[in-house]
Amino acid sequence: MRRGRRKGSHILAAYIRDTWLLVRQFRNSLVAFAALILWGAIWLRLFYREKPLDFGEALYATLMLVFLNPTLDFPQSSVVRPVFFIVPIVGVGIFTEAVIRFGILLFAKSYREEEWQRVMASTYRNHTIVVGVGRVGYRVVKELLQVGEEIVAVTLMDEETGHLIRRLRDSGVPVIVDDARRPETLKDAQIERARCLLICTGNDLTNLEIALTARELNPNLRIVMRLFSDELAERAQKFLGVQVALSSSAIAAPAMVAAALSKSLVHAFYVGEHLFHVAEINLDETSPLSGLTVGDLERRSSVSVVLLRRSDGTLVHHPSANTLLQSGDTLVIIGTPEQIASLQV
Repeated sequence: MRRGRRKGSHILAAYIRDTWLLVRQFRNSLVAFAALILWGAIWLRLFYREKPLDFGEALYATLMLVFLNPTLDFPQSSVVRPVFFIVPIVGVGIFTEAVIRFGILLFAKSYREEEWQRVMASTYRNHTIVVGVGRVGYRVVKELLQVGEEIVAVTLMDEETGHLIRRLRDSGVPVIVDDARRPETLKDAQIERARCLLICTGNDLTNLEIALTARELNPNLRIVMRLFSDELAERAQKFLGVQVALSSSAIAAPAMVAAALSKSLVHAFYVGEHLFHVAEINLDETSPLSGLTVGDLERRSSVSVVLLRRSDGTLVHHPSANTLLQSGDTLVIIGTPEQIASLQV
């Protein structure tokens, strides 16, 4: 519900900003059209003698002249006659060239899809920017949306990203199709007002270049970067001010080792230089853990029980120490490889 309200506020703000930008773009034509109608109305009000006119009638009559549908009889006075010739000729030209195009651009956003995405992005503050909407970047965006983050995406268009871009835009995420190495592109994504930047393209050098550009534009920005080279990941953290630089091998290697060691190990990750395993353990009547409390298990093996699923499907996040473990329960446990191995399950 809260995300829906925020999306609505972004759309409203974008419409207001977009209208103002279009008014500025067409201001000369709009001012000329308004001046023409005002001049015609005043002229008719002052000099039309066939019948008395108030200003409202004169204004309406002038507008009807623009559409070649006069509501007044052709005047006898040579002073008024120019209005009946000048207003239709000049008015039709201005109206068809500017006013109609202004209306189309204002209400039919599909005619200027890319510009509208930039206008939408301009309404975001304290948001996260995701660069690279491939398979990884798309999944990152979806995960961030699930936890309530506001996202602006930047990517290049290719065969892989086309349908992903459409899906994100349909879900309300502004997606700017441009090269994120260009400072102007990052500025369009409101890099100066962003909270975090996630760089998910598949090219290490491109990712580093984007990170350098972003750091120049926003020195306080938190940057998380995908890198394939472990050496580059280490140097990026040390010298570029990148808080987190994740290399593919650093992510994949511990997970593969964990999967090879035991079927109960479902994930592995590093905190600094320290490796941790995540284990999913199913308890049955023969399990040595059945009958223990969560506190007993954590004290005995120095692990952390982060989730308990009962046999009826009930989920208990971070169960209390006095929670009794029963046959049919499933535990999700985090610990070092040695601590997990000491469970002997």
